[in-house]
Amino acid sequence: MTRSPRPLPDGVELREPTPADAPAWATFLVEAQQATYAGRLPEDFGVQGLAQANVEGLARAFGDPARHDAVRRIAWAGDAIVGVAATSAAPARWEVELGLVPPPAGRELDRLYVHADMHGTGLGAALFDAVVDDRAHYLWLIDGNERAARFYERRGFEHLDERVSTGPTWGGIPMHRMLRPERSTAG
Repeated sequence: MTRSPRPLPDGVELREPTPADAPAWATFLVEAQQATYAGRLPEDFGVQGLAQANVEGLARAFGDPARHDAVRRIAWAGDAIVGVAATSAAPARWEVELGLVPPPAGRELDRLYVHADMHGTGLGAALFDAVVDDRAHYLWLIDGNERAARFYERRGFEHLDERVSTGPTWGGIPMHRMLRPERSTAG
């Protein structure tokens, strides 16, 4: 099913990231996570988050046209990133390592962050629509992120009854998965 693209806020460009975008993507992502979870993350989260971002690996992934399991979009306003989104085949390596398998769906919404100045503009919905198709998808939601929970609930995701620690980099904050079943493409 092909969706009509949502209108973007004025001055925003949405596109696939390139290898040259990797450092800015990683920095934006960590800063967005720090802003979203202010007061809940360890003081060294920014340093640890950037260290774990693996910018070189991210650049390789952005430049690999054979990697069909991932769909990524980056939103730019002028020379600043204002949003990122990504889906990939599931499970992620860390989920396998922690025994969180089998996944509840074959696709995971890995990332969807929008700069706070762009909240309420429709950019989050445009990013979502650009990376999530009609297949079943799941995501990990940090407990207490009510804004994100409402956003995903409006898009058909349901909370799964589980709690998992985010681990030491994230300060052990509890998280859980949300699942959106496959969407019918029948008219």
